[in-house]
Amino acid sequence: MFRALIILSATLLVAQAQKMPFDANALLKLARISDPQISPDGQTVAFSVQRVDLEKNTRVTQIYVVPAEGGTPRQLTTEGTLNERARWSPDAKKIAWISNRGGTSQVWLMDADGTHARRVTGISTEAGGVVFSPNGKQLFFTSEVYPDCPDDACNKQKLAASDDSKVKAREYTSLLYRHWTKWQSARRKHILVVDVEGGVPKDLTPGGYDVPPFSLGGPD
Repeated sequence: MFRALIILSATLLVAQAQKMPFDANALLKLARISDPQISPDGQTVAFSVQRVDLEKNTRVTQIYVVPAEGGTPRQLTTEGTLNERARWSPDAKKIAWISNRGGTSQVWLMDADGTHARRVTGISTEAGGVVFSPNGKQLFFTSEVYPDCPDDACNKQKLAASDDSKVKAREYTSLLYRHWTKWQSARRKHILVVDVEGGVPKDLTPGGYDVPPFSLGGPD
């Protein structure tokens, strides 16, 4: 009996020693779930899943759905490294989201099952923060634009000039010139709207200020 207890204790010690410690590498291997959104009909939950690839030094975020009563999650997006901000249409038949699958972050639209994905916007200043209008016919989103530009062609030209400029110094004459780790640039975050079928987005908050004027973070 005593011998059996010694063998059992030794076996448990060996098994415990073989377990990997929960260190930083183990933490990075965990998938991170965020931004759950219940469909208007209450049947499905869409959410984002981010996974870290240590070898490639990348963070890939994809959109998933799962039945509201529970079940096996199903991945809807596979292209690009950033797919986030899934938002349901009022009839629960469509999902709008932000994706960089085309090289820049833009508004995309797909059926609720992940099929028939198509890009809605293609603006040079990129897009974020998408939501549906109450009637489902339009999409509101945010973009950091040059406030004195009347159209996207002007924004594109100024972005190219900024990238090509050898002068990287900044001059500020008012607050807020820096928010946490981000410097204030000549661009301002505005709210734009576009038809779900696409077209030229319209700036709803023109002027030299941000919308919102100040934010401490969060999806909205």
